[in-house]
Amino acid sequence: MNWGKIVGIILAIIFILLYISTIQNSYYEGIQQINSFSNVSNDLKFSIVSFNKSSLIVNVKNPLNISIIICNISGKYLYLSKSKVILPYSNENLTLIITNFSEFVNNINAKNETIIIKIKILDTIISEETTL
Repeated sequence: MNWGKIVGIILAIIFILLYISTIQNSYYEGIQQINSFSNVSNDLKFSIVSFNKSSLIVNVKNPLNISIIICNISGKYLYLSKSKVILPYSNENLTLIITNFSEFVNNINAKNETIIIKIKILDTIISEETTL
């Protein structure tokens, strides 16, 4: 075997190892981004402002440096009438419509009211389910 082939094989092996290292770094960065997005819903602060028999007003605090969109909040007897953009470092009130107040209260007392929240951050939609 001549020296040219040996050097070529060594360079090819080095190139392959560098390529695998780059793929591995991209994989770990992707995992970190997924973990970061999954923690976003924990960073948002929801608090009840007021309610009556037909609606529930919830304040949402966005502590992030990017805008988020609350696409939907829905439950068996509750829904968000329209999506809402929440600017960075700001608070917004959301009006949730209650379709059947007595059943809604019964489900909350029985810890049986499941709420699904859909949030859009950049081009990613995060859906989270919680039980009241």
